[in-house]
Amino acid sequence: MSQVSSNHEVWSTEQDQFLLQTVLQHLGNGSSQKKAFEETAGKIGRTHGACAFRFNTVLRKQHSDEIRSFSQKKSGDLPSRIVIQNPLVDDNYINNNGLSLQQVLSFINSQAHEVQYMQQQLHDANEENIRLNKELEHLKQVRNKMETLGVNISKMLELINA
Repeated sequence: MSQVSSNHEVWSTEQDQFLLQTVLQHLGNGSSQKKAFEETAGKIGRTHGACAFRFNTVLRKQHSDEIRSFSQKKSGDLPSRIVIQNPLVDDNYINNNGLSLQQVLSFINSQAHEVQYMQQQLHDANEENIRLNKELEHLKQVRNKMETLGVNISKMLELINA
């Protein structure tokens, strides 16, 4: 589980680069900046709000041309971890909503990535839950031993004082 950094911790170059690349990837895939901030926050140990603030106040100004070019690109121009291809359809076909098949497939790819990310988060949470339950059982055993010991000490004190 990641820990959230303090409000005054300086952003590293690696964190800035990861935030920028994640936002650009989301923009290129037709996804939202909000999703990019959420993904980045979970991976670098900062809050969603801190990522949004950093991007909008610092990185957007420093990389405005690059961001503009990514938001204007078709989503299919960026590589994706999961590739869905259908050679039987024309990529230039536009459906009733004005979306090309490539844009629809790209959206599906981004959703598949989100599902993978959420599954990993769920897996990590389940492992943490198992670990905490084991620790709880151990602490219950320790408490029971201490209570037994406390009763024995009380009886000994009663005998000494009697």
